[in-house]
Amino acid sequence: MSDDVRGHRERLRQRFARDGLNGFHDYEVLELLLTYAIPRRDVKPLAKRLLATFGTLADVFDASIQELKSVPGMGEKGARFLALVRQAQLRYLASGMKGRSVFSTPELVRAHLRVLLQGRGMECFGAIFVDQQHRHIATEVLFEGTVDRAVVYPRNVIKRALELDAKGVILFHNHPGRTPRASGEDTHLTARMREACALLDLNLLDHFLVAGTKVLSFREEGWW
Repeated sequence: MSDDVRGHRERLRQRFARDGLNGFHDYEVLELLLTYAIPRRDVKPLAKRLLATFGTLADVFDASIQELKSVPGMGEKGARFLALVRQAQLRYLASGMKGRSVFSTPELVRAHLRVLLQGRGMECFGAIFVDQQHRHIATEVLFEGTVDRAVVYPRNVIKRALELDAKGVILFHNHPGRTPRASGEDTHLTARMREACALLDLNLLDHFLVAGTKVLSFREEGWW
């Protein structure tokens, strides 16, 4: 590694130590991360190439390891490191909800669901399970389908809630096409779930739709 590259890496790290990511361009965020995964090489061109390929910083982190490896110069180690960053963020957000009321941390819940589902190419459906005080027990993706459809069986959701001794449920699903509104099928399923939950004294609290970077509440949007 040349002295120029070594000096540039050190300046990036010093900037971060002094000011965090304030003032960083998106490519510089990627560049800084890649300095810890790819030694002895100028990674600025690679960082810019990743953004040119995927579009945004979020799209880079949403990409699969195979998709990342397809970018010239990336390699296995760098791809796995970026995948680790996303997984660490998901674990961080989930740990912040553990044992806390979902109503005391609404933005954390939305951020957790956005990171969990954003970038998935198939429609997924799942639930957040809570106790009597609405404290978080678990978040689980229960069904995965195709690009525009996931077959959901309400009895399986109810069964899992009973296994966890949950008293409340928040449903969630994504629209890979990023359409930010519920379909008729979505609202019909929600109504069926409300009826099924009521029979077992299980409280259905909300249903969230993740469309791109948006996390929309059925209650707030009038789809309830």
